[in-house]
Amino acid sequence: MKKLTDIMLVKSDPIINQSSIRAIQIIKSLGKRYSIIGLGWNRKSDPLLYKESNLQLFNLKAPYGFEPYGPVRLILYFPIFWIWVFAKLVYHRPKAVHACDLSTILPCFLYKVLFRKKLVFDILDRYGMTYIPKNRNIFLKTMHAIVNSVEEDFAKTSDVLTTVSDKMLFSFSKKPRNSITIMNCPEENLIVSSKQKSNSNRFQILFTGAIRKGRGLEAICDIVSGLQDTELVITGKIKDANLQERISEIDNIKYKGFLDRNNLLNLESDSDVMIALYDLKLQSQYEYGMANKILEAMMCGIPVITNISQELIDDTKCGIIVEYDNIDQIKSAIVTLRDDPSLRKLYGNNGRKAYLEKYNWTLMEEKLFNVYQKLLSDKSKIEKQ
Repeated sequence: MKKLTDIMLVKSDPIINQSSIRAIQIIKSLGKRYSIIGLGWNRKSDPLLYKESNLQLFNLKAPYGFEPYGPVRLILYFPIFWIWVFAKLVYHRPKAVHACDLSTILPCFLYKVLFRKKLVFDILDRYGMTYIPKNRNIFLKTMHAIVNSVEEDFAKTSDVLTTVSDKMLFSFSKKPRNSITIMNCPEENLIVSSKQKSNSNRFQILFTGAIRKGRGLEAICDIVSGLQDTELVITGKIKDANLQERISEIDNIKYKGFLDRNNLLNLESDSDVMIALYDLKLQSQYEYGMANKILEAMMCGIPVITNISQELIDDTKCGIIVEYDNIDQIKSAIVTLRDDPSLRKLYGNNGRKAYLEKYNWTLMEEKLFNVYQKLLSDKSKIEKQ
């Protein structure tokens, strides 16, 4: 006899790596109270060592969108993925579907309408802001408007809209009555910190994430190459071979490769400061969202240098705000934290305190439980938060 399923979460990636931390945490949390299955897309179509009974993967090799003509090529693949998702939904008949971002919403919406089930639309990135750069080009402006409008129409017809920040939630002019912010706060992990860097006499700056343009790496590398007793440690997927070659030529920059979750958190805990810069002309979603690495720095008790989330930084006093393209400001922030251990400790302690009091997954989990308890019981409405 087929086991009944309460919830199915759908995401258009394998739900096993750093880009899927939110989905992984949601599945783990909801699994404490409900039967839940995660549907993901293994676009590399490689055998995966990570196997969970409640995770089902669509194994079809496809681009991610960052490759040349990637977004255009993806148009040909997504209908196949959507058909697979819809077939899985019809087979398992969950009471509710948790659709992650615009790329998964169509089959989930059809399932909601045809079978009169519940739909949670979870927005990590607004696609128009993420994939269509700010530009005066009439075609790009039109595409930006169309994508945003489609996203808002689906949001309006969902039962619950969840986003990662209040700013992103307020960016929707159309949204359902039931809408809530569930931040991408990291779950407290057991961090086995050695507190021994590759060179204990060096001030260690950590950069995590994709190695590509638009992340300030070119400027950071130039700054660090001229600083004494300073080391830049980089980890993440390489998406720009030329930038990787440039990095490899600088002695006090170390590339650690793409790390799993535990090793990454250990490295963060061992670092002196984390740096997170974003070119908002290319990635305007960060004006509304929040980078996971800032919250992870707070959890690990290290300060952050960034050009986003100014309200959070000002409120918690956990780091230094700089302008993305201001070399002097970025260098000054690095030198200030390098030369003042007491200030580093103060900012790190402030971030850690804020994490424990307000920005942890335990609190977000309670919000998530509240959403599904009311959604599946059909009792009172979910309050806006």
